[in-house]
Amino acid sequence: MSLRVKNRRLHLALPAALLAAGLLAACGGGGSSSGSYTLGGTISGLDTEGLVLVNGSDTLAVASGASSFSFDQSVSGSYKVSVSAQPSGQTCQVSNGSGSASGDVSSVVVSCRNYREYVANTASNTLSQFAVGSTGTLSALSTATVGVSYAPSALVVNGNGSRAWLNYRDDEALTVLDIDSSGALSVASASAQAATFGYALGLSPDESTLYAVNYGGASVSQFSLASSGKPTALSTATVSAGLAPYAMAITPDGAFAYVANASADTISMYSVSSNGALKALSTPTVSVAGHGSKPQGLAVAPGGGYLFVTLADSAKVLSYTINSSTGTLTYNSSQSTGTTPRAIALTSTGTRAYVANAGSATVSQFLVSGGTLTPMSTRTVATGATPSGITITPDDAYLYVSNAGDGTVSEFSLSASGTLGALATISTGGQSPVGIVAR
Repeated sequence: MSLRVKNRRLHLALPAALLAAGLLAACGGGGSSSGSYTLGGTISGLDTEGLVLVNGSDTLAVASGASSFSFDQSVSGSYKVSVSAQPSGQTCQVSNGSGSASGDVSSVVVSCRNYREYVANTASNTLSQFAVGSTGTLSALSTATVGVSYAPSALVVNGNGSRAWLNYRDDEALTVLDIDSSGALSVASASAQAATFGYALGLSPDESTLYAVNYGGASVSQFSLASSGKPTALSTATVSAGLAPYAMAITPDGAFAYVANASADTISMYSVSSNGALKALSTPTVSVAGHGSKPQGLAVAPGGGYLFVTLADSAKVLSYTINSSTGTLTYNSSQSTGTTPRAIALTSTGTRAYVANAGSATVSQFLVSGGTLTPMSTRTVATGATPSGITITPDDAYLYVSNAGDGTVSEFSLSASGTLGALATISTGGQSPVGIVAR
């Protein structure tokens, strides 16, 4: 047994009797007499590299296959362990991660699992839940679907895969969903109401604020989020948008937000305050009318700087430059897509983009450099009927498309060059799947 280095000089100066008492106290399993304690716990299911845990300024990289962990720095008083970086192909959750140390802490639990995919089946009032296999193919969880009260529309999931939020196409309700360590959904007791039904949700990058896009109310409802996930309306409960707002995107730094107004042919532009509240820019909208009509899909480049907009009535995707200081948009370029481009997704590197074309049952695939989209040599790949939602796994390995016309999900692998490779098509077990997310 050894004394902590920081205590050695003090102990050397003590009389022998006091030093012996100090040694006995140190052997008692309660850390040092200065009140600093070890912090660690157990890990299950970690099969890949890349997991990084954090407590304050102390970070810890955890190796694949680890069953336990301990931070290098000791703790005194409060601690809060969270995931700083997720492992490749997996999602890890922390439980018993916070408290106040009065002795060595070994009760923190980290549970890791492979990705899950969740689908909102609008016409059957259900959510489908799938496991993502090692080759990208999907398999239904033991509870294949979860029933909800209304026609589900959009889903957003937090970064550690422990919670989701859901809105509806026929009701103002917002539902909080808990996600257990196996990835299974359950409806939580916490809930809230938006101003009207909607087609989109937005979650701030720091996960402190939830936004509900009110398709029927030409507005955006805004909520702070409690630790339970319960949304509470901000003091300014709604801000104005354009007619029939359909999609929302937020910059990675959380400074600006954008809403696509499908029937107004505009993009609303907002700054985001420190409490998450949206404020319309001095020029509140930019028009897409000079390039086409019906903006329905939005995506911000992961590195910031550019916004991509699909025009459902014009078979185009537009690129806009984002002013980093003001948030204003400046038109950059456009590319043609398939018919009725409804949703767009970018890889985490921002170098690939994919557009779900509802009218032509295809996905358009693009290389991305800055704000410029370049069609890949194979411009489109086939999907099921009426592809309406699109998602990419966080490790950029697989892409999934929800097909509202035939109740299926199309599964694709992503090659190193970004080209999609068809894997399989699976039934969702519901009708008219729209919203889709992988985590």
